[in-house]
Amino acid sequence: MRKFRFHFLGLVHLPCSPRYNACAYTQKNIKLAKMLSSLGHEVVYYGAEGSEVACSRFVQTHTLRDLRQDYGDGDNRFEIGYDYRAGNFREDFNPAEKMRSTKKFYECSIREINAAKRDDDFLLLTMGYYHKPVHDGTKMFLTCEPGIGYRGSYARFRAFESAHLRSYMQGVEAERGRKDIDGHAYDRVIPNYFDPDEFTFRAEKKDYVLYMGRLIARKGVYTAYLAAKDAGVHLKIAGQGGLVRPDGSFASKVDPSVSFPSGGWEYVGYADVGQRRELLANAAALLVPTVYLEPFAGVHVEAMLSGTPPITSDFGVFPGTIPDRPDGVVGFRCNTLGDYVMAIRRAGDVDHAAIRKHGERYLMDNVRWEFQKWFEDLYDVYESAVEPGEGKGWYRIYENEPLKAEIR
Repeated sequence: MRKFRFHFLGLVHLPCSPRYNACAYTQKNIKLAKMLSSLGHEVVYYGAEGSEVACSRFVQTHTLRDLRQDYGDGDNRFEIGYDYRAGNFREDFNPAEKMRSTKKFYECSIREINAAKRDDDFLLLTMGYYHKPVHDGTKMFLTCEPGIGYRGSYARFRAFESAHLRSYMQGVEAERGRKDIDGHAYDRVIPNYFDPDEFTFRAEKKDYVLYMGRLIARKGVYTAYLAAKDAGVHLKIAGQGGLVRPDGSFASKVDPSVSFPSGGWEYVGYADVGQRRELLANAAALLVPTVYLEPFAGVHVEAMLSGTPPITSDFGVFPGTIPDRPDGVVGFRCNTLGDYVMAIRRAGDVDHAAIRKHGERYLMDNVRWEFQKWFEDLYDVYESAVEPGEGKGWYRIYENEPLKAEIR
């Protein structure tokens, strides 16, 4: 197994810390750095003050003070200057004019990478086009996007969270270029990955179903309310920016279209790491009735690792993660409200240990080998570029394939 050096670009708007566990990309960065380090690679991580990442060297690109100045309300209870539990995280992904902290991130990353880089180092872009200025400023051959769950990707080498997202992006890009849709041998599908220490398997469940996610209409929180009400079970709701009105009704502060009357539900607010563990372990089922095409929806695998059946929509990532089995051996995929209600009623009959076993496919110890294989293949491309010849790159044949035994 070859060892590499990775220049790993983090997020700008948050420190990379378990404190911000509602940010999927923050948590993915933490775990990817941990996986790469566990394989013996050298990881140089670039990000905000306060980041907690397993790496060989941490390069602080900007400070918490920078974040407070750019995004804060002056709320000194929080290191980033605002109550992120009461609403969505603040960022500048779309505005043409970037915040001061983002400009500092770009400038520092480019300067530090150019001072230390070797020709065969990898540059990991974890935010696609948002990180492109660093790629433009460093011109590294082995630039890749290792966890695409977004639409703004562009790099030559890309790993997508799900097969459906890869196919979708290939179709969109072909349409824009008015050309045929062809695959790319060095694009990969590598699923999201999870730390077993963060979840507790529990076969004995309590009498509630759980919705955990953003409180927006497209995530299906209203469907979760309707399904739980019609199934006659208690619904617990966890997420940023919920509001219980004086009359007992529910509203979302981040999506004014989301509201429903009192009765049959409980809003538990922002769930930190410990609360998340217990909510998932004890729930009879997790409702994930997302309307849009989910790139991955990591919470449904977190439910599996807790032995809890996910009840999801029937498109996006879910046909690839939940087998098409009516007995709910892993979970239930639904189309109509009646499907959701029936799935809730049948959630108590599932094999919780089988659900956990299926979810283990997504543990870090398994997925890390898929990354290793991809990076080895990309390094072959690099070698063929710097020293062309027969038997290199795509044409290289190995006598043994030691990584195959690790990928399962």
